[in-house]
Amino acid sequence: MQNYNGYPVALAASADETDPTTSTILADTGALPGGIYEVRVTLGASAAAKFAVQRRNAANDATVGDVIIIYCAANVAVVHPLKYALEPNERVRVTMATNLTGTGVAAVIAQRCG
Repeated sequence: MQNYNGYPVALAASADETDPTTSTILADTGALPGGIYEVRVTLGASAAAKFAVQRRNAANDATVGDVIIIYCAANVAVVHPLKYALEPNERVRVTMATNLTGTGVAAVIAQRCG
């Protein structure tokens, strides 16, 4: 990612899970300062999979805004750039949207750009 106005990459998180079930959290940025963020989500799985990208509130007890569902073919990695306007202490996370028999992996990198 580019370096916007001197903001470094804020956080990176990743996970590799075998047979993850619906709602398994694969990656989570943790609480971030408020601002505009470029978020890159990298996803992959050993079998066709369905992932959910969620913006979570400051208490991390509810999803706010639309949930983005991303389908991933077997043995293919995909990268999706997204932009989010986050309130203070909100976060972005990736979960499984359905059960997966196989291995799922996700990484999320957030960089403040405004």
